[in-house]
Amino acid sequence: MNQIILGDCLEKMKDIADNTIDLIVTDPPYLMDYKTGYRKNKRSMVEHDFKSTIDGDNDFTLIEKFIEESYRLLKDNSAMYVFCNSLHVDYFKQSLEKHFDIKNQIIWVKNNWTAGDLEASFGRQYEIIFLVNKGRKKINGKRLTDIWQFDRISGDKQIHQNQKPIPLIRQCIEKHSNKGDLILDPFSGSGTTAIACIDTNRNYICIEKDKKYHDLMETRINNHKKQEVLFS
Repeated sequence: MNQIILGDCLEKMKDIADNTIDLIVTDPPYLMDYKTGYRKNKRSMVEHDFKSTIDGDNDFTLIEKFIEESYRLLKDNSAMYVFCNSLHVDYFKQSLEKHFDIKNQIIWVKNNWTAGDLEASFGRQYEIIFLVNKGRKKINGKRLTDIWQFDRISGDKQIHQNQKPIPLIRQCIEKHSNKGDLILDPFSGSGTTAIACIDTNRNYICIEKDKKYHDLMETRINNHKKQEVLFS
């Protein structure tokens, strides 16, 4: 059931049967040729080069095809969380609403902000998370507002330049799935979705195209499982 798959998500998603996924939580390319200004290996936990752009980060058709495939895979009356940057929020919104019912544009407020144009723009301190439904998926537990505050992962602890905090992903999973459900992350990066699934007793399928990150994710997940056994 739990899988860490190396390959192009559009190809690997074709191997998954229709209407079999309970929830999708994913952080696709933001379509902005993203790379950080940090130099290579700056106090990092692992060896990386965050100055390199992310593969597929300027491919608009990738997002459209990913959304279409996601609709096919999700069960009726299920949900999907999709992260995006404000730069292309209109494109993400228009692409999502072709197939899904958009419920929220959640604002994730972080404990840092961007530099950008220091003289002509304010520092951006948030990212957007689309919550969409295929049909209608009720929220588990207490209803929240659409402003979520979680600290970002500091640069010296990142293994992926866009790594999301586990508590943030765990909140997505707990609000729109149940124990034993199957969660899909087609753009898995560092494997945070899988970690959050393990912590909440969900099953997962994680797909990652970059072998470097696939291998790092596999090691991270295996180490997390060992810690779970050690402290259980």
